[in-house]
Amino acid sequence: MADTAPSRSRGLERMLETLVTGANPDGGWAYYPGHASRLEPTCWALLALLAHPSTAGSDISAHRDFLLRSRRSDGLVLEHAIGEENRPNLAFNGLLALLLLAERRLASDAFRTALLSALVANKGAQYPPSSINRQDNALQGWAWIDSTFSWVEPTSWCVLALKKAPSVSPGARDRIRAGEQLLVDRCCAAGGWNYGNANMLGQDLRPYVSTTALGLLAMQDRRQEPSVVRSLDYLVRHRLSEESAMALALTLISLRLFGERTEDVESRLLSQWDRTAFLGNHHLIAIAACSLTGGPSVDAAFRV
Repeated sequence: MADTAPSRSRGLERMLETLVTGANPDGGWAYYPGHASRLEPTCWALLALLAHPSTAGSDISAHRDFLLRSRRSDGLVLEHAIGEENRPNLAFNGLLALLLLAERRLASDAFRTALLSALVANKGAQYPPSSINRQDNALQGWAWIDSTFSWVEPTSWCVLALKKAPSVSPGARDRIRAGEQLLVDRCCAAGGWNYGNANMLGQDLRPYVSTTALGLLAMQDRRQEPSVVRSLDYLVRHRLSEESAMALALTLISLRLFGERTEDVESRLLSQWDRTAFLGNHHLIAIAACSLTGGPSVDAAFRV
């Protein structure tokens, strides 16, 4: 363990260098070098780099322009890389709202306000009661795209973003409560979260580490809620069971905010980086860099 701090420092430095050199001329980042910029890796890359001003530099105009060019009239951001005929990804818009609340230089107050208002206005579709699944289909969290089934990930991102907003309207409070109710309803029997349902056709579904870490981030201010207690216990026990960079990085952020020990998660993440360099995936490199940075510069972006 004596080498943990130097290894962390070297690994983080290499990740940040990869992100700096991997930015596209339009101010965004693609999932992989040589491809069109996308919203998710761009958000994570900016969260990581802007926590290190000496690495990120002082000129953020290209990044601002990328986000501004992607903005629709309703306040949501649409990825031009996948075509204007497609609808905005609400999970990524929730992540963007977190970024803009943490890094206020990236957008105007009007941009932030319009984005948060658009998230409040969006609701997952309601469905008739189910005779085969144990869940409340009347609950409306957030879908990946508008007017479809509510999923754990977009609901978690949007709940977290609205909780981070400096002033919360009555409508936003209602949407936060609805999102929390959905996450409680969809919590797996063992604790933690699957992607959409806790059970299907009479069978309990197993939780996943990455979705559980994200659900806990959204519910971090409801620590006495039984589903949160069960889910934190699940994540602590299974924190190393999924060795993907995304699962380890989200787990590192989530457990740290809950005050749990994370040394072994960090060590496993760095080991994965040394072995694979995350196959050059900018999204994974950026989320790992965020998780390893921690401290006030990154954790504050996710702390309610």
